Amino acid sequence: MPLGSALEALIDHRGKTPKKLGGDWSATGHRVVSALNIKNSTVDDNEHHYISDDLYENWMKIKLQAGDVILTSEAPTGEVAYLAHDYDWALGQRVFGLRGKKDVLDGRFLYYALRGGDLRHNLMSRTTGTTVQGIRQAELVKVEINLPPLPEQRAIAATLGALDDKIESNRRQRHLLREFGLAEYHASIGDGSRSLQLSAATVSIARGVAPKYADEDLDAALVINQKCIRDGWVSLAPARRMHDRTVKPEKRASAGDILVNSTGTGTLGRIARWHAGEIFVDGHVSVVKADRSVISPTVLAYSLLRREADIEGLATGSTGQTELSAARLGELNVILPPTEQGSGLETTLIAIENRCDQLAAENTNLESTRDALLPALLSGSIRVPAEGVEA
Repeated sequence: MPLGSALEALIDHRGKTPKKLGGDWSATGHRVVSALNIKNSTVDDNEHHYISDDLYENWMKIKLQAGDVILTSEAPTGEVAYLAHDYDWALGQRVFGLRGKKDVLDGRFLYYALRGGDLRHNLMSRTTGTTVQGIRQAELVKVEINLPPLPEQRAIAATLGALDDKIESNRRQRHLLREFGLAEYHASIGDGSRSLQLSAATVSIARGVAPKYADEDLDAALVINQKCIRDGWVSLAPARRMHDRTVKPEKRASAGDILVNSTGTGTLGRIARWHAGEIFVDGHVSVVKADRSVISPTVLAYSLLRREADIEGLATGSTGQTELSAARLGELNVILPPTEQGSGLETTLIAIENRCDQLAAENTNLESTRDALLPALLSGSIRVPAEGVEA
């Protein structure tokens, strides 16, 4: 059936801004969610505005509630998030709010259907535009959706949701473990601690290589780039492939090395610890190798975590062309625990990081399972029993 026939409500504020409603942005109030906030199937906390209570009442004639789905209409099209709770948010430009009819369409099933399978294919086939592709409300409501009985919808959503819940639980564990490690590092700083420049605690600080890319060759070597480094972690999902070549050891990352994004506004200063074997790093990233006679590598990594702003302040150049040289990075002051505490702290932090790596690997497997199951469940080629699923 057409998607519009299965919806109780469709919230479309395409093009709406406070000025058009006789108001303006404010520092507090009701958060406005735009297309920029919807990434990786969640609503993030970045780059948002607020509107007043009066403006919110004028703006949101239909309030968001648990079970609603948010869908971006353009730039990009098709990013989706599910609302597990009621929210007093306002939907901004390029965002649809979708609410299924209670006796026809389960909200979480709709969320998964928009992430993959025929519904997503049908949706993307209706996008239009030259410079920017997008979908209009008039086309969105015409998109065909195949709806199994409501109990089966809920069973499919519960199956996929259980995987996503475990993935989210692992992410939270990983975050809390890192926080515990940082607390252990800060607790070790006291009498006898050492303050020195980063260059005095390292054997080398060097930018990576200029790759000759070979993305079409799945057997080619991976190379870490700036997109791989985020929130203190390295993800190889955005990594590219390059032709193998001989590289000086200081320009290649090994287990325990620290990676620092070293070019560009917005990404410069991001830090992460590399955890596996040797890997190429491109020239936008600096490789920091600890001098183990001075400090253990994981302790040094923890001394740099949360120092992004300090590192960014060392950069030179104009807006959009900022650069961080190895020499400037080496001037960063770091505080290290007394030598006698270093080995014990390293053992604790290594155990934490190893567990974090296990959780990340588990999530990779869970995500692969979910992504394989999603189209099979939606198409009906795999069926799940609907008994025992709460209405």
